[in-house]
Amino acid sequence: MARRKRKDEPTDWVAPDFDEVGYMRTEIQAAKTAVLTIAWAAVGAIVSFLLYSVNAALAFFAGIGVAFGLYYVLPYLGIAVKGFKRRDWTGHGITYFFSWLAFWILLLNPPFGDFTTPTIQAISVSPVHTGYTGYLSCLPLVGGAVTVPLTLGNDSVYVLFRATDNVGLASLQVNVTPGGSSQPPFEPTPTPLFGLSRCRNHTSEVYPGGTYSVVFVFAASTYRVTIAARDPSGHTAAYTFDIRD
Repeated sequence: MARRKRKDEPTDWVAPDFDEVGYMRTEIQAAKTAVLTIAWAAVGAIVSFLLYSVNAALAFFAGIGVAFGLYYVLPYLGIAVKGFKRRDWTGHGITYFFSWLAFWILLLNPPFGDFTTPTIQAISVSPVHTGYTGYLSCLPLVGGAVTVPLTLGNDSVYVLFRATDNVGLASLQVNVTPGGSSQPPFEPTPTPLFGLSRCRNHTSEVYPGGTYSVVFVFAASTYRVTIAARDPSGHTAAYTFDIRD
């Protein structure tokens, strides 16, 4: 019969010696690899940023392609990659992807880059008589046009619109071309608006940022109005609509 071990008898298993030096070397190399991977992701983001103005898809795949350069860059910078397993490359690839994406998005936005065109929106028109400063009955556009009934002494039109950009506008122009009249085209100066809105439905409504207006005398049967905006990077936006009596 086998003898039962007593609780105070020593066990046969002995813990292996802990290689502290080897462990520290492994951790230091892992940290260096992570830092170099993030730095290489910044290089990929710069490549994508430079190609974005050419083609967005090309910029995306070029940034992904730069990731394969880690296989050659890491050994050149003193990282031994021969012992890397598939899970190691997968981890470094994930680190590269999210770092590259974060750097790229950062570069695509001000102050590094501006790829957004201005916006022109919220256009409405109201009849008005010269010198009137009260509330207005602003009419929205329908199918790129608006009919303004000039009654009760109204002799002008009030055009309200918003023109905005993520950085700011470098220029804003309004061109008005009369139809069926010998009157030449003209460019009224847009006026930025602040405070309470003249076209409000409630007394607490205020002009949102980037709101402008122009006023001109209605001396023809129709007018074609073009609002054009340009930002400091040269991106432009324009909107054309008709005003009818």
